[in-house]
Amino acid sequence: MKQTAALLVLAIFLLSIVPVVIAEEGSDSASSGDNSDGSSGSVEADSETRTEIEDGDTKIETRQRIKAGVLETKEKIEDKNAGIKAEARLKAAADAKEVRIESREKLAEKRLEIREKFAENRQELIVKLREMDPEKARRLAALANADADKIAGLDKEAVEKLTSLSRERVKELSKLDKGALEARLKEVRVKKVKNADDLKDRVLTKIRIDKARENFEKARERYEAAQEKYSEARQRYLEAKEAGDEEAALERAKEVLVNSADSIIAHLERIKAKIAESEHISEENAAEITKQIDEKIAEVQALKERAAAATTADEIRSIAKDLNAKWKNTKEKAKAFAERVVTARVEGIVHQAEVLEKKLDAALAKLEEQGRDLSDVDSLVGEFSAKVQEAKDKFQEAQDKLEAARSSDNREEVKALVDEASSLLKESREALKEAHDKLKEIVKQVREDGAELEIEEDSEVEIEEEDEEEPEDSADEAEEDEEETEDESTEDESGDSGAEDEEEGSENSTEEA
Repeated sequence: MKQTAALLVLAIFLLSIVPVVIAEEGSDSASSGDNSDGSSGSVEADSETRTEIEDGDTKIETRQRIKAGVLETKEKIEDKNAGIKAEARLKAAADAKEVRIESREKLAEKRLEIREKFAENRQELIVKLREMDPEKARRLAALANADADKIAGLDKEAVEKLTSLSRERVKELSKLDKGALEARLKEVRVKKVKNADDLKDRVLTKIRIDKARENFEKARERYEAAQEKYSEARQRYLEAKEAGDEEAALERAKEVLVNSADSIIAHLERIKAKIAESEHISEENAAEITKQIDEKIAEVQALKERAAAATTADEIRSIAKDLNAKWKNTKEKAKAFAERVVTARVEGIVHQAEVLEKKLDAALAKLEEQGRDLSDVDSLVGEFSAKVQEAKDKFQEAQDKLEAARSSDNREEVKALVDEASSLLKESREALKEAHDKLKEIVKQVREDGAELEIEEDSEVEIEEEDEEEPEDSADEAEEDEEETEDESTEDESGDSGAEDEEEGSENSTEEA
């Protein structure tokens, strides 16, 4: 490069000398001409010089031109191998493209090989499962190929555990990658059951259940009596106050507060009796809820005793204020306790639905062995499973909300949590109704195919613990239980409404006493 630069400088220097000489000669000639003909002025001359210098693969061309007395210089540098290099670049790009295409083709072939291997493994797995348990094979066969491929790569124990779950759960878990799926399956617990009773959180004796129901009826009677006495006492209080009889007004005000307290206590005792009766609430949870209810009852009982012993209007006003505040704090908690009972009933119906789904698969597997085409029925069973899973998820969310409400001391937070739980329970019951509709479609479709479903009531099925199920005998029984749940839920809500009347009475007595 240094040699090239030196030659370039030298060339420019040499070229710059020639035009000057030519210009001077032209000037002299012009001057002679002018003098010879006696005219004045000057004549401008044009000239151009080009020089080429080559250094290896580099070619330098310099042009200098004098035009109208002005020197113009242009320089051009060329790479003689530029065309060759461009061709090399194009060839390299073409080679790289060919390599990429070849790599993609090899990758596609590998994927196809893996897919075919998975398909073989999947089919082999289905055949083995069908030999051991046709019910499980039907759940696996219902999956999409990609999901089934992942399952085919699991070990035998993991596959058996996964296929023992409901269809919707199998579908849900199969979406995970292999590592996450294996980890989740280690946490899953499966239990063999004959019916939904085997999934109860506790088993109560008939004597214990009858006793709880008796306590509920007695609490209901006390509640209604207290409400009636409260209304009568309030009316007498207003009459005494209007008559100006302060002594009578004081006694009537005490009766108002005492009966208001009795109404609150009776309402809480009704809820406590329902907790004691439920077999879908564990002993531990039932004991904890009962303890909280007893604490609320003791607080109201203390205010009742203060009211009975009051001797002045100021005492009555103070007690009425305290009772009103106590009920405001207790009312939302009482709703949380009552909704927990409803949640337990919904859980029982979901358990029945899960058991029924498994027994349906077993019955359909038998029909399939007889050569029946059950493709249409399978899709309906999948929809049935999805609705049951939705109901389970909703009731579980509701239960979590109620647990949070029981633990909170913030009245507004408790109210919001209870309202959310109530809405979730409504959605859960609606999903169960839709599941029941799907069940009727399944029975109808099987009959249209000229077959009958034979549900074995005494057969065992595998159920994921703390989840799923439905009645072994008929869907009508599940529907009746569901309606009973709604009726009892309404009954609990009517109890809450009565308690709200108590609150209004307490507020009125506070103002009027």
